[in-house]
Amino acid sequence: MKVLLVNKFHFLKGGSERVYFETGSLLEKKGHQVIYFSMKDKRNVYSPQEKYFVENVDFTSRKNWLRKSFRYIYYKKAAENLERLILAEKPDIAHLHNISHHITPAILKTLKKYGIPVVQTLHDYQIICPNYRLFTEGAVCERCKKRKYYNCVLHRCIQNGFAPSVLGAKELYFQWFFKFYREKVDLFICPSGFLQTKLKDWGVKQKTKVVPNFIDLENFEPNYTVGDYIVCVSRLSAEKGIMDLLEAVRALPEVKLKLVGDGPMRAEVLDYLKKNNVKNVEYAGAKFDEELKEVIRKSRFAIIPSEWYENYPLIALESMALGKPVLSAKIGGLAGMIAENFNGWFFESSDVNDLQSKLSLHYNEIERIEELGKNARRTVEEKNSAEKYYQEISACYDIVLKNEMDNG
Repeated sequence: MKVLLVNKFHFLKGGSERVYFETGSLLEKKGHQVIYFSMKDKRNVYSPQEKYFVENVDFTSRKNWLRKSFRYIYYKKAAENLERLILAEKPDIAHLHNISHHITPAILKTLKKYGIPVVQTLHDYQIICPNYRLFTEGAVCERCKKRKYYNCVLHRCIQNGFAPSVLGAKELYFQWFFKFYREKVDLFICPSGFLQTKLKDWGVKQKTKVVPNFIDLENFEPNYTVGDYIVCVSRLSAEKGIMDLLEAVRALPEVKLKLVGDGPMRAEVLDYLKKNNVKNVEYAGAKFDEELKEVIRKSRFAIIPSEWYENYPLIALESMALGKPVLSAKIGGLAGMIAENFNGWFFESSDVNDLQSKLSLHYNEIERIEELGKNARRTVEEKNSAEKYYQEISACYDIVLKNEMDNG
């Protein structure tokens, strides 16, 4: 089978790109032919299909914002380029990941024109929320439910700006009015049951199937030895709960924390540590690949202090695969990944006192931490292996291929 994988970034920008690339690699190992459609970028992994990729644009910069806004919602050139790729390669099925803004739903019309079944893995809340996170002004937000997308403008939900928020609201109204996702995506793949439920609550009628993210376990050698610090690997941004974590750890001098990551709050984090003379937190900056794995391997356990509806974060899987339990905020998809006192523990999201209490309770449970670390590894082996993912993703493909044949 020839599978067309589509994602707006063709380099390892984040967790969704990792899933996109590893899905392609897994499909090829199983004997399928994989072709790609994405956006050109000097950081891209090589692809023979790159000549069909759309031109690069950076929407994070407000330079030439008006000109770029014309491509933000419906990019006709993407549809034209994809049509050329389809005519040349003739794929059997399309598996979309993140396509908003840089590629846009314009390509869905082209895929349907040629009778290509479409599945899409949702990595966030893009089809129901203008800023994709259901989080604004420092808290979980569902104001836009029942298509009240004007709230995005009222609350400046995108880049804290008027113009970007207008475009975000306009995008959701546009895709709803023209039924792009409703009529042209045959099946949505949800990494978490939480996301699936949230889509139904918001009125999404299409078929959905829960297929958890996976990791290649051969690349994750566990270490059950209990280290002398806990580790938080996170983007440094408001929805990740980093400042609450620092406040909690600051009050517990016996707890050592290693913070790994980068993001827009980096300066604020460093300023907090310096002003408060916090000695038990080490900011390690961004780490990747084997260096990151080694930091996690040597830790006591991992912590995820998120304040938004996390979908199905890979860092939780990776930590568990490396033999580490996870102390997690009980929010979003995380609630379905962690089992209390089996492979980790929960605390109430945004509750510094509860976080402090759980850190004090579990930090020195050395034998228990080792036991939960082994359970964590076993959890990932049973639920998140490449083989299990392949079986489930193949079942998704079979569903839409059969529907296409029945309708044809």
